Amino acid sequence: MKATDVNRRQFLKTGAIAAALITAGRLPLLSAQTDTDASIDASTGPHAVKPIRDHLRRFSPAEAPLRKNETYSLTYDIVHWNWVNGRQGTFANSVLGRAAIERATAGDQVIYEVNQRTRIGGLDNFLEARIVCNTDDLNSLRRWTLSSYSKSVKGELDPLSKLDEKGRCDNGQIRVESGDHEYGFSAKRSVVTQWTVLDFLMRKANPALDVTFDLLQDLSLFKSGQVLTGDDATLVKLKDGRSLPFETYAQSGHGVLPIHYLLDEQRRPQLITNSILSWSLAQLR
Repeated sequence: MKATDVNRRQFLKTGAIAAALITAGRLPLLSAQTDTDASIDASTGPHAVKPIRDHLRRFSPAEAPLRKNETYSLTYDIVHWNWVNGRQGTFANSVLGRAAIERATAGDQVIYEVNQRTRIGGLDNFLEARIVCNTDDLNSLRRWTLSSYSKSVKGELDPLSKLDEKGRCDNGQIRVESGDHEYGFSAKRSVVTQWTVLDFLMRKANPALDVTFDLLQDLSLFKSGQVLTGDDATLVKLKDGRSLPFETYAQSGHGVLPIHYLLDEQRRPQLITNSILSWSLAQLR
C-alpha cells in the first residue's frame, strides 16, 4: 500500500478544515437525509459515497464471515479526498494509511486494540491505543491509554511528536492525563470513539435505528449529542462492474459533518465516509 500520512493533531483539525473547504466549493457535500432524491448534485452518485467515488473504481468488499465469539479484527484503508488542480468538478482519492481495530471480550469488559498509521509530508505517523469498555450495547468507554508519534522516511523518531495519554470515564466524567497536564469533559450520554461505534452497528443495525451518544474523537476531542439513524440503502458500483446495495446509517451532531456507515447484508461495515477522510474495509478476520 502506498500511503500519504497525517499526524494525530492534524486529524483533530480536519473538521474545521472540511467546513472551510465546503464553503469554498472544494469538497463533496454529504446529506444526512433519508430521501436520496434530495442528494446534492445527484449526477455524481449517491450522497453517502460522494467522497470516495473515485476509490470505488478499485474497491471490492471484504468477504470473510464475522466470527460469532465477538472477537475479531477490522483493517481499513484511510482514503483521502484530493482536490485536483483547483478545478471544480474534479475528484480523486488516495490512500493515506491504515487503521486496524481488534476487539475481544474479557469478563465484564470489552477490550479494543487500535493501531493507526498514516503518511503525509514525508512523515510516518503512528497512533496506538488500548481501550477498555463496558459491556453495554454501545461498549461505552471505561479507561484507555494512547501513544502517538512520528518517524521520518528513514525511520528516525521525532522526539517532539511523542505523546502519551491515559484517560477514564466514570459516571459521565471524562479525565485525560497528558504528561503533567490533565483535562476533562462532562458527558450526559454513553461515550464512544470512532473505533468502537462500529461494533454497535455490527450487532444492532436495523432500518429503524435511532440512538444518541457522545463522541470522544481520537480519545481527545469531545463532541456531544451525536445521533445515529437509518438512511436507506445505497447502491454502490464496484470495480468489477457489479452494483450492490448497502444498508446506510447516518451520524450527525455537534462538531461533525455527516458521517455515513455502509453495511452489507451480514452487517459488515464496509465503508465509512466523511468528506476529507473516509475508511474502506480492506480485511476482516
